[in-house]
Amino acid sequence: MKKALVLLLSGIMAFSLFACAQNPGGENTGTAPEDRPSAESGGQDAGGDSQTDSGELYEVIMQFPTLGTTPADIQMVEDAVNERTEKEIGVHVKMYPIHAFEINTTTNLMVSSGEKLDLMMSIFEQGVASYVNKGVLIELDDLVEKYGRDIVAAEGVAMNGGYFDGKLYAVPTEEKMGRVKGFRARADLIEKYNIAHDPNKLYTYEELTEVFSTVKDGEGAGFYIIGTSGTEDAPFSYMEPVDFLGASLASGGLLNYGVGTTEVVNFFETENFASAARYARDWYQKGFFSPDCNTETDAGFNLWQTGNYLGFFSNSEPDMLLNHTRTAQTYMDCDSVTFFTSAPAAMSQFYQITLWAIPVTCENPEKTMQWLNMMYADEDMVNLLYHGIEGEHYQFVEGSDKIVEYPEGIDASTVGYQAILNVWGDKMKDYVRPPMDETYYDVMREFNASIKPEHTSDALGYCFNSEPVKTQYAAVSDVIAQYQNTLGLGVVDPDTVIPEFLDALNAAGIAEVIAENQSQFDAWRAAQ
Repeated sequence: MKKALVLLLSGIMAFSLFACAQNPGGENTGTAPEDRPSAESGGQDAGGDSQTDSGELYEVIMQFPTLGTTPADIQMVEDAVNERTEKEIGVHVKMYPIHAFEINTTTNLMVSSGEKLDLMMSIFEQGVASYVNKGVLIELDDLVEKYGRDIVAAEGVAMNGGYFDGKLYAVPTEEKMGRVKGFRARADLIEKYNIAHDPNKLYTYEELTEVFSTVKDGEGAGFYIIGTSGTEDAPFSYMEPVDFLGASLASGGLLNYGVGTTEVVNFFETENFASAARYARDWYQKGFFSPDCNTETDAGFNLWQTGNYLGFFSNSEPDMLLNHTRTAQTYMDCDSVTFFTSAPAAMSQFYQITLWAIPVTCENPEKTMQWLNMMYADEDMVNLLYHGIEGEHYQFVEGSDKIVEYPEGIDASTVGYQAILNVWGDKMKDYVRPPMDETYYDVMREFNASIKPEHTSDALGYCFNSEPVKTQYAAVSDVIAQYQNTLGLGVVDPDTVIPEFLDALNAAGIAEVIAENQSQFDAWRAAQ
């Protein structure tokens, strides 16, 4: 989690949360209450009277993830939310601001002490396994079936990210039904050196080496090709489509997008990894990385903005590409292009980035689920949570009812409400900000439709439970953290260090972990 959240702040993984290139979060409260869609019209089963059986409102205490700053006008937005929820579903919502770095620790402390918490968020936790093993979460299958049909309609295949041990424990917040990987590069340098670029092909290590060599030879010493740091995933993770099976490479994975294979393998002892490490070594020796790349703390995206790098490896869905284009135009006065390295694909780990869950401290899961469903069902509510109050925190661009901007005299630094982290409800109902326009979600739908069966994992919905081998799993994870990026960034000689790495993995117990994963996976497949 620490590694992933570092990336969140530095900008790479942050795009998973800032999807759709949004800055804040909010709503159009100018619509008369009688004209707004009710919870029931939004598809939610209100379950009878809006109040609880006692006739009182039920207060839902909900985490409100931040990056350290609580919006000044959060109470104003909370009040606007409750104008709707109290009348329509008998719920009073109380937002609990919490730093994204502290969510895991705070949630566990609140639950262990019995403190009231109704709706919690999991961020970059590789699914909900750790919470379930600690007895933190309640099962959601029946609740979602009764009250959450709008959630299911919005999330589709992404619902697979919320399963553990065959049961649903969490609800994802995804508008992207998969991911695609690539190397994002400055278009001006690609054009300067007459490098052919085909957006419809997948580039190999060898082909990227040719591109990198051409630019490096032309730009010379002091200019680098690949922006990256020791806290980020190494380039091989963008080149090798491995299904992590709801966990991490510490418990093995399935090769080839998780399609057509049932063998859980130690990726680090495959020829795929050995070849990737050799290419990384070659790239390091050619000067494609900065000499201190493995100790660098700035993310590749931030390094790219300095103008001293050709590009960086990244997820490359439509929202990401728009962000990259805007950044290139802002910082380098040029466009950007992507050399894709994987096909659009669906694997469970893609849907475990941000998840809503109901902890055992919730006294009324039914009302809490009704509120959660409302976040997915109701466009006004989605945009209230994202963008705040119309006229106060945002306004529509003239001639549009989908594109928003800050009101006159206000900018990102002075606006009173910003839901910085993109975790609220159905993102396909979220208003967009320039340079995006109304066509953005058509593009996203096209992307989702481009995910083919041959790139959709056969293991969707499976999530490894590391509890039976938790000691070995932790030890293996530590070994991987020690070796993965020095090998992945070419800082060390793979022919010498890989054997040492594999010995350390074996000593830590990776064989036992993978055997347990294989056993669980086989049982899961048999039950399907």
